[in-house]
Amino acid sequence: MTDENESEEVSSPALGEEVRSPDAAVRWRVAAVLADMPGEESEELLLGLLGDDDYRVRERSIASLTRRFTPRVAAVCASALADDENAGRRGAALTVLTRTGENGRMVLLNALGHAQPDVRIAAAMSLPGARADTATVAALEAATRTETDPNVKAALLLALGRTGRREAVAPLLAVLEEGTLWLRVHALEALAEIGEPDVASRLLPLLQHPGLRKATLRALAQLPSSAPAEELARRAAEGERDDGLLAALRRSLSAGTPEARRAVGELWPDAGKALREIAENLDGSIDERTEAAHLLAILDLPGAASSIVRCGPFKDAFEALTSLAPSRFREAIQAALQAEDPEPALAVVVLARLRHDTAGLRPLLVHPSPVVRSAVLAALPPGAASVAELIDILAEEDPETALPAAYALAAGDAASEEGRSRRGALLDRAKGPDGAGRVAALLALAELDVPGIDSAVHLALGSNDPEVRRAAATAAGSRRSFPEGEVTARLTDPDAGVRAAILRTLARWASAVGVNLATSWRDLLPFLADEPAVAAAAGAAIIALAGPDRSRLVGEFLAQSDAIRRAALEEIPATSDPAAADAASVAAMHEDTETARAALYAMALAQPSIADEALAEALSDERPEVRQAAAEVIVRRPPPDGPGVLSDRLAEALVKERDPQVLHHLLPAAARAGAENVLEPLTTVLAAERPGALGAAADQAATQLARRFPEAVKRIWMTSPARAERRWARAMSRVKKDA
Repeated sequence: MTDENESEEVSSPALGEEVRSPDAAVRWRVAAVLADMPGEESEELLLGLLGDDDYRVRERSIASLTRRFTPRVAAVCASALADDENAGRRGAALTVLTRTGENGRMVLLNALGHAQPDVRIAAAMSLPGARADTATVAALEAATRTETDPNVKAALLLALGRTGRREAVAPLLAVLEEGTLWLRVHALEALAEIGEPDVASRLLPLLQHPGLRKATLRALAQLPSSAPAEELARRAAEGERDDGLLAALRRSLSAGTPEARRAVGELWPDAGKALREIAENLDGSIDERTEAAHLLAILDLPGAASSIVRCGPFKDAFEALTSLAPSRFREAIQAALQAEDPEPALAVVVLARLRHDTAGLRPLLVHPSPVVRSAVLAALPPGAASVAELIDILAEEDPETALPAAYALAAGDAASEEGRSRRGALLDRAKGPDGAGRVAALLALAELDVPGIDSAVHLALGSNDPEVRRAAATAAGSRRSFPEGEVTARLTDPDAGVRAAILRTLARWASAVGVNLATSWRDLLPFLADEPAVAAAAGAAIIALAGPDRSRLVGEFLAQSDAIRRAALEEIPATSDPAAADAASVAAMHEDTETARAALYAMALAQPSIADEALAEALSDERPEVRQAAAEVIVRRPPPDGPGVLSDRLAEALVKERDPQVLHHLLPAAARAGAENVLEPLTTVLAAERPGALGAAADQAATQLARRFPEAVKRIWMTSPARAERRWARAMSRVKKDA
């Protein structure tokens, strides 16, 4: 039977009956089937599901109709905008129109002339969609001029702001001069959305208007301009110190120069005292206290670090510490040492890591919190802590600090006298009494080439403490000189954790280049029936040992339990076996999320045609964990030879992705594997994202694409919205500077 006949059979009246099933799970599955079926019948059923009671069914229908946006779909979605009885259907139709680019935008723009205000306001709230052009701005401006309903007009002003284009600034400024209070507030919000710095000075006179003051300050707090700083400082000196004014002043100073900060200090001479009082007032507004903490740090005022540590956490925890000048770092450490709460000390550690200056953290080794001491040990550069300090920490037998202390002892120059002393102390502990210190010493020594380590591992395998035996079994995985027979003899250990560690060690040995083991994968089959942790480790070891049978076994293991299946797939990257990776591709969309992720990570080794197809499909998966895994793997693979399905899906994903964490991984993936068609979606991201980790990732992606496609980036820069235009310009400048 042909595929076409199968499709016709599936689209029989029975499918229509299932669409009307009272079980939402059945309707959801039918929607998935309909997504792959062409023709008017499946389209009709999908359009009906836009009004389904279950949001998951509606979302499936939306995803399908977005990919097959026909004039009929457009007409049905347009009529659904006036559906007062089914809010779900109306919302689903709006989502389809919003996601379908220019075609959907035209439907929404036409809806701005609908007789019902509710339809016009719904359309306005969904506009402009991705990558608005000058024609969209003109259409929205024209609709604003003729609109009589104040709520619809306000929604249109916000839509103008969402275009992000400079062309929208002039009509919005005109509303500020002649509009009602209601419309002027919305115009201010729209101007803030556009983010044009030159607008800031035009807004300052509005601070005199009591009804517009808060909205004006909110707008100034979003504009990257130092122009308002002096006026805001004067007002603060006169007593205006609410969170709105402090937030606007903070934004202005963040965009300014050291000279601007000094000028503010002259205009507001008692800023230190006033800001400390606000920050230290634990009964005051958390927003005011947070802004005061940031300003203390930005203005580099005396006692800033101490006040932030003592009076936190604030709304953003201790984020204000990141604005401290380097000269205040020691002050922050001393303040953190005096605080019982570990959070400020951990924030100082994070700050030191961000600045790549962790040597000064050493005083925090005496902090009462083991979590802090552990974080400091992990951050300190090799040799920063003395042998005596590390041995003392190791002697505490605290599982939280023992391992980082042991690794710190293992680090450093092995040829130096101090390095030998460190390793000697560690080896003594590995042969000493059981406890957290011995476990840590064994694990830290495993990778080192030091005489006596194999002997220490041998002794530890005979320990009465299962934790020590587990550590020894794990350490043996890094000691290929260790006798295989002594390791396999421990497969009968009464502790499941030890048996699992032994199997993981065999997997590591088997994956090493040029290693041949006496143990066969068939010898390990009985352990698949052991406890779950042991069975999973056996699955990994069997795949590692399988050799020419590996790709076949990967397929067979897909029918095993979750733990075994996942472990087998997770082992594939360590084997460097492309055939096994190809075999894993069928699980890339597995219903078990962790299985799907493990199969996708294996795609780093698969041949391009198989990997690209699996990764492209995963980018459209409804599970964010799966989409993120696909993006991560794309970055690890060699870039494609040219445009293709993967680049197309990356462009779609940039437009549709709503999960910030997934988007953070999509950006470098698009920069590496995307063709010129990812430039427009990235422009939308550049126009919308504010500073932060996501904004930095977008800027980095823009720079990489500007390096790959310089002429195309120049063209898109010339037509980009204001914020995106500036960020593309910076990307091109970075490329030119690096050339």
